[in-house]
Amino acid sequence: MPYRHAHWFILLLLPASVVAFSSYLAELGEAGTAKHVHALFATLWILLLAAQSASIHHRQRGLHRTLGLAGFFIFPIYFAGFFLVFQSEAQRIVDGDPWATVFGPGIGTITLISALATAWMYHAAMRNRRNVHLHARWLLVTLFLFAESVLGRILNTFVPGLLVLGLDDIRRIYDAFHVSQLLAIALAVALYRGNPRYGQPFVFVTVALVAQSLALELFDDFAPWRTAFLAMASWPTAVLFVPALFLGAAVSWSGWVAGRSGRAPRLDSPLRHR
Repeated sequence: MPYRHAHWFILLLLPASVVAFSSYLAELGEAGTAKHVHALFATLWILLLAAQSASIHHRQRGLHRTLGLAGFFIFPIYFAGFFLVFQSEAQRIVDGDPWATVFGPGIGTITLISALATAWMYHAAMRNRRNVHLHARWLLVTLFLFAESVLGRILNTFVPGLLVLGLDDIRRIYDAFHVSQLLAIALAVALYRGNPRYGQPFVFVTVALVAQSLALELFDDFAPWRTAFLAMASWPTAVLFVPALFLGAAVSWSGWVAGRSGRAPRLDSPLRHR
């Protein structure tokens, strides 16, 4: 199995997220439903991938399969949660939030990219579940998209030159975003070079990360997109959430069926790759 200690590194995302989202945790009662749903299922996603990695490396294949089935429940809501965040960013602009007014439309575009890229990666992981190398890598790269939301916030809080103390420092949010993306890309490149034969997931996530950085710069002040983005704030939440929920379920099911059909290679024995 590749990355036999990956679960320990995955779990590091939890304390990092506590630091990055300390303001959210300090005001849980005031945060909206959208943030709660996204935070809960993003946490469950991290825990699921860590448990999947640990279970297969400890040869608990029955537990690994059971956890995999749990993904059919967790993933659709996790995926739909991106669209709740998308709409909540638009609502922040409508409510007059000075921060969201500047970069909210850009955040909206990178949220959409995250959602669609995550759906593709999860589908690929299910489609290739009989190929341990691709299956593990496709699941792992879904976590690279946490870079901007977790690492970017930490950089803005603790790193000199990137500290954000007021609206005059708002450009530093962009700078921290790009730095966090570059670090994630550097890791993806290093992992790709470790085994290029199974490097497709790292190529894909690198493209997604670059697209996010470009989108933040290009769409934060693109008037047609800003107008459309703000219009979505007035939509009933169910109009975004329910179709996204069904789409997430369809991604899960179609990936599972594709992997079952025999188009993917058989699962290698974990003992062969220790």
